[in-house]
Amino acid sequence: MRAFVTGATGFVGSAVVRSLLRRGVAVKALARRSSDLRNIAGLDVEVFYGDLFDEEGLACALRGCDVLYHIAAYYSTDEADAPMMYEVNVRGTKTVMRAALKAGVPRAVHTSTIGTIGQPMDGSLATEEAPFNLWDTGSHYVKSKYLGEIAALAMNEQGLSVVVVNPCAPVGPRDIKPSSTGQRIVDYLNGRLPSFVSGGINFISVHDVAEGEVLAAERGRAGERYILGHREGNLSLSDFLTLMEEVSGVRAPRMPRSWPSLWPIRRGKPAEEAPSFRPKALTCDPSKAICELGLPQTPLAVAFAEAVAWFRENGYVRM
Repeated sequence: MRAFVTGATGFVGSAVVRSLLRRGVAVKALARRSSDLRNIAGLDVEVFYGDLFDEEGLACALRGCDVLYHIAAYYSTDEADAPMMYEVNVRGTKTVMRAALKAGVPRAVHTSTIGTIGQPMDGSLATEEAPFNLWDTGSHYVKSKYLGEIAALAMNEQGLSVVVVNPCAPVGPRDIKPSSTGQRIVDYLNGRLPSFVSGGINFISVHDVAEGEVLAAERGRAGERYILGHREGNLSLSDFLTLMEEVSGVRAPRMPRSWPSLWPIRRGKPAEEAPSFRPKALTCDPSKAICELGLPQTPLAVAFAEAVAWFRENGYVRM
């Protein structure tokens, strides 16, 4: 068994590489010459230096591989970076998928994001069936990832078996950038109130996300999307602060009085009890991936404690 992984040097990608290696899968990792290789240093991985837009080069590298894990993406909150996000997240996805088809790779897992899952207006938790309804409010990152997701799924009609995974907020070690999730943890540990989505966020161990990616290749149905989240992972800011205080021993910063009150979201709320609108949220119901793929559910306290320890050991915390 041989796998090709884009984005292998990143937070989620390097966790996927480790999941594959534990299974005895040979891994070829796409990287740029300028890539930071710390996350895969010392691993038995073949590094292929290439370009996400070089279809012929990618096709050559993909020959002999059984699965493509397309995890590479460009993320930014800067409006000026919007063109690059569409270039990488849409055109780059089309290029690597065409290369996989040309190389005869039978299976591909495309990594999208929970942000491309629509938010039900009745207040119920989002599932894979929720249509995308965020064109007016979504960021360029979300919109570019949604278009990339459509492009990836369209390859099923061309003969490439593609499954899409939509990870929630991953938590764990080797978050070197850090990600937006990791930045929330770092901010907390440094005494700052972290940014948060008003309607809540679903958190999950990065190890579980990685396992979900591999399980999607093994068990996922072609053309389907799978939310990689935690059944107990829907947290409000108050929940997040409480959990962080428990696992870090650092007292939570006080929430400003101006912070909007939220209805309970940890376990969801019946639609008939929900208000007639829903604030921006990254919450969800991950039952499909849990039932169909066997997505692991590491306790959040374990995942957060591991992340806290890693950030402290690697110089991210000043306090």
